[in-house]
Amino acid sequence: MDERQPLNRRPAIASMSASESRECRESEAGDVNKPLELTEKDKGVLASYVRKCDRRLLLYLCIGYALDSINKMALSYAKVAGLTDDLGLSGYDINVALGAYYIGSFLFQLPSNIILKRTQPRWWLSASMAAWSAVVMFMALSRTPGDLAGLRFAFGAVQAGYLTGSLYYISYWYPRNLVRRRTGWFFASSGVGGILVGPLCSGLSAIHSSHIASWQLIFIVAGACSAVWSTLGPRVLQDYPDTATFITDEERLLITRIMVRQNTVASTQSVSLRQIGMAVADHKVWLWAAIAFCANGATQVNGMFGPTIIASQGFSPVAAQAMTSLTNLMSTSGMASIAYVARLTGGSARALWLSNAITAVGFVLALASQSNAARMVALFLFSFASPQPAAHAPAWMLANLQGNTKPAMAAAFSSAVGGLGPLATAFVYRDKDSPKFVLGHSVCLGMTVVAAVATLVLYIILRSENARRDRSPADISLLTPEQVLDLADNHPDFRYKL
Repeated sequence: MDERQPLNRRPAIASMSASESRECRESEAGDVNKPLELTEKDKGVLASYVRKCDRRLLLYLCIGYALDSINKMALSYAKVAGLTDDLGLSGYDINVALGAYYIGSFLFQLPSNIILKRTQPRWWLSASMAAWSAVVMFMALSRTPGDLAGLRFAFGAVQAGYLTGSLYYISYWYPRNLVRRRTGWFFASSGVGGILVGPLCSGLSAIHSSHIASWQLIFIVAGACSAVWSTLGPRVLQDYPDTATFITDEERLLITRIMVRQNTVASTQSVSLRQIGMAVADHKVWLWAAIAFCANGATQVNGMFGPTIIASQGFSPVAAQAMTSLTNLMSTSGMASIAYVARLTGGSARALWLSNAITAVGFVLALASQSNAARMVALFLFSFASPQPAAHAPAWMLANLQGNTKPAMAAAFSSAVGGLGPLATAFVYRDKDSPKFVLGHSVCLGMTVVAAVATLVLYIILRSENARRDRSPADISLLTPEQVLDLADNHPDFRYKL
């Protein structure tokens, strides 16, 4: 196939039958992981395609994730708006409720992405959002600590499909070299939600009514916002590039050729059991999961305990809620900058080392400080740096995985394991440790160091594997096209991004 043949001379994939589409992909299987040289016209077509995806698909996912962030943080703000007294929470009750979310999320991450592979993504992602919205609104009816913990568990279970599903969704709509930046924007949107949730909850807390408590209003309004947004999902989102109606035939054909070369075509709906096994058995995926575990544990300090930490420094509950907008602005800036930091430092591994180093400085400062002002500076510092590894690790992983199933399973596994990090954090920031929170900051400092070490080990492994493939390329000439595609990132021509 002539790579420079004008695109408009090729048949539109949208008009192909399923068998013809499969034959087209199989005909290019021999070119998997080989560079696709684009003409100037092709580059213009690709730029047009990317703009359309950014404005339609990515924007919808980002707003949805911002609303998800508001829903997740609602409990922290409800706590200082009267929830503790009304439900009689004491001891570890609030910590159990916070942690219950992550247990539900952990248990349902993998099943959610398998369902995503077998259903229409636009319906599955929209349904996940609608379900978690309903659960959050039901939290306003909580009467006991058990009610609250049970609903938080349900929240984590039904929300599990949105984060990993969105990451996988992004990976098969964009070329590999564009995934990291889009993933950064996606994670940064959670910070936007954090910026908005402070003033929103502060305003709701100022409403005094004899019919409904302020903390109940927080849950109802947070859930209602995402419920409304979920209704737009089936109309805005579309399932796959090769079946999309908002792009031209030229754009569809070009992106399909690119994705075939990358081995990230997902529209076959097939689930490869071999690739599921590859994802679980891949030690690199485990290392990415370890980074996600440690990074998420540190970055959720602001999300789960930001209002509590700020209030412990002498600020009123309403002021503490409002001030978290500033710390969340720092988080947003950190997550949005991951692609730029990687370019500046020369790769994902170096970017992760830098952000972990800054995070460690923040926690050391928090532990060593004797004044409330210095502790606030430390909070701002680790609120900026700690989200970067949490956003960068999955982006780095997805840029280094191939196949129609392995990326989905690896994303779900890494997110599930990573989601347990905040579960640990939830129990080490205790009210009795206020205002220094020595135990919590010490644990998060240790997790930051582990993340940096795991990044170093992963960097060495990826660099060594690239060198081995350069020295001793494997012969795959006897494999069928299906077998070639099923090699995923074990393909001898695949090179890992460092």
